[in-house]
This record gives sequence, structure tokens and C-alpha cells, in this order.
Amino acid sequence: MIKRSAIFLLGLGLSIPSFSLADDKAAAMELGKQKYMVCGACHGLDGKGMMAGPMKMAPAYADSKLVAAESAEIMAIAVMKGIKKEDAKFLQIMMPLEAALDDGALAAVLTYVRNTYGGKTDLVTAEQTKAWREKYKSIVGPVSRADLEKWATSGLPK
Repeated sequence: MIKRSAIFLLGLGLSIPSFSLADDKAAAMELGKQKYMVCGACHGLDGKGMMAGPMKMAPAYADSKLVAAESAEIMAIAVMKGIKKEDAKFLQIMMPLEAALDDGALAAVLTYVRNTYGGKTDLVTAEQTKAWREKYKSIVGPVSRADLEKWATSGLPK
């Protein structure tokens, strides 16, 4: 991603060092790994879900439709808005993290989780997460897992 200062320098006809997507992704993965500690408290540092007695606190990322969805947008909704507790499969709800993660941190966590546990290779950007916050600002409170899975397979809400 070319930064504003780079665009300014290009306008002056000055040469600048090249920025690569690989550098951006490596930085996102590193920040995502750090910020993942919040997620790891329930999903486990290995992404397999933390056990609390006989129950998991949260699901594993392996085989997750949300993590492996074609677009990171569906996972962004889950992280920002949280997930309702509707049955006894997991110990608790997923708390909304919209206020806890700024656009850059949210993008980094999504990039890290999707690349580490979801078999994806994409880079989620702060610009994307900013747009998704705006798009889904009308969703208040946690959403149902059923809605998230439906959106993951048949299209996102408008």
C-alpha cells in the first residue's frame, strides 16, 4: 500500500523505495498475532477452542464457515458485533469487539486468523474494515450464529 508521503514524493518526480504487499501482509500478521491474544482467551492460542470443564468456551477455527468464507467481511461482522448465545454448545456469547479494535487492529486480526486457521492467503486492510463498520452500523448487539452462517453461504445482508 502506498502511503500519502509516497504519493507526494511521486508528484515531485522523486524516486521512492517500493512498498510491497508482502511487507504489508507481514506487518498485518505480526500485529494480528499480538492482538489475537484477546481472541485466544476463548478460542485458544492454538485456535482449537478453550475448554472450561466439559464445554468449550468458543468454537475452534478449523472448519469454521466464518473463518473460511470467501470474504473476510462475514468474519468482520462476527468480531465487531459479537455472536449470541442461543444454545448450550459453548459456554458464553462472543462479546462484540467493535470498540476494542480500531480499523487497523481489526484488519490485522482478521488477516491473522484467516491465514493461520482458515487456509486463506488474503490481506484484510484497514480501509475494508472501516467500510464494513459503516455498512453494518445499524446492526446493534450480537448476531445469531445461524444468520452469520447463512450470510457466509448465501450472501451478506444489505
